[in-house]
Amino acid sequence: MVEERPLLTMVKSRMIGEPDPVLSAADEGLLNTLSSLCSFMTAEDLASFLFSPMFTSLTKGREAFVVFEVGLFLDHTKTIDVVGSKDGLVMADAQASGAFSNNIHTVVDEQDAVDKLVIWHGMVYTTESRFS
Repeated sequence: MVEERPLLTMVKSRMIGEPDPVLSAADEGLLNTLSSLCSFMTAEDLASFLFSPMFTSLTKGREAFVVFEVGLFLDHTKTIDVVGSKDGLVMADAQASGAFSNNIHTVVDEQDAVDKLVIWHGMVYTTESRFS
């Protein structure tokens, strides 16, 4: 039997401010959960989570206060930053893979997130990944 591996991971990377308004108990719980590495089987799974009521409750009504790191499950050195705020969701590619114009992309909607994650994954994944 072949074990399926997740495609992507996400974890809280760093705080860049204080949440305003203050987090609800549910938002605090989600942020604590995201302090541990979370795995997603597909780009669609991750995009669905990023647009879920739970995640948007944490990020959408506030100024940006936390940066999440999305990475390849098979090579955690390949990452992008994801920042959510009341202005929307932004993906930033500090490693400059070329997946996004000027290495930053403001996500339009869930399908756009899927499309950009797939493009990014295709550009940075290699069959010689560290853990394959």
